[in-house]
Amino acid sequence: MSLSTRVPSNASSYYYVPTIYSRRVIDTMKKNLVCWDAFDTSWEKELTKGATLDIPVTNHVTATEVVIGTKGSALDPFATAGKQITVAYYYEAPVDIGYMTKRQTQSDMESVAVGEAAYAIGVTMDTSVATLFSTLNSSSVYGSDGQTLSDDILLAIKETLDEADVPMDSDRSLIIDPSGLVDILKIDKFVAAEYGKMADVSNGKVGRSPIYGCMVRVTNNLVAASTGAYAVMAHKKAIAGAAQIQKSWKKEFEELHETRYQSEALWGVGEVRDNFGVPFYTRKA
Repeated sequence: MSLSTRVPSNASSYYYVPTIYSRRVIDTMKKNLVCWDAFDTSWEKELTKGATLDIPVTNHVTATEVVIGTKGSALDPFATAGKQITVAYYYEAPVDIGYMTKRQTQSDMESVAVGEAAYAIGVTMDTSVATLFSTLNSSSVYGSDGQTLSDDILLAIKETLDEADVPMDSDRSLIIDPSGLVDILKIDKFVAAEYGKMADVSNGKVGRSPIYGCMVRVTNNLVAASTGAYAVMAHKKAIAGAAQIQKSWKKEFEELHETRYQSEALWGVGEVRDNFGVPFYTRKA
């Protein structure tokens, strides 16, 4: 559709009716990044130097009946192979803006550059955690690809964690995608338990479910399977992450007449308690 002829006809071409450029910009949609925050990053203080953090892992021992006059056999709670976090990711997200562009634009391009650079690093770090979901539980993914989540499925996964003595505390998370969220919103008792408490989703957190004993988190940043994606119900200590560098900076390149806005990170992630998480398929990738 176009407007009819303007009177006088040359009012636009001779700049009496100018083109106006908006000061505001339309921000591209961003994913909720929930994976990195859902797991254990307390190891960062241990990994101040070096490229690998070796983590000892203990095991249970079994008490034996006392035999009078006999020295009991020594037990070994240190007979389990340790775990490692290897710093294997080093990523950057640089954005350059020229001095002339900054001087002439009406938009806040600097804020956009800073925000998008930081978001790019956040997505990459989050993905490095999500990639490990399918390896938990000895790489046994519950259900079938493209399944509709049901109460029976979620309770079966919860039972698996409970039977593995995974702590039933506030550090458990149910990390799903939008298709998974829609599915559980059709579960009557989930909705009934959450009715009146569910508000806006903040930072991907839907809320804590008293039924499944988890913080429900939703994200579009899960790793795709075939039809669905790999979601997980897991305890915080299933996966460990440590960032040695995670910063943003700004630098003037006067000889190039431009400013660089950069975010960068150096980090490692690793599975440390295999049975502390159970992956499962969602309905859509």
